[in-house]
Amino acid sequence: MHIGILRKGDEVLSVTHDYVAVKRKNKEVDLVPISRDGEFGIRVDTNNIVTIGFGDDEITVETADGGELTII
Repeated sequence: MHIGILRKGDEVLSVTHDYVAVKRKNKEVDLVPISRDGEFGIRVDTNNIVTIGFGDDEITVETADGGELTII
């Protein structure tokens, strides 16, 4: 099995049953959800990646209609 989620300059910080923490080249960290699937083994959930990045202590969430919601 090969999970190809790294780009040049990235590094894996941690791997658990629930996610892979990837430090990106720009110093942000992506928490990439993983799950076990009976048919395929391990699956990467690319739709629910959480990015920890630089900002002013706020959380931005994409809404169902494609907009953004900021939580301060």
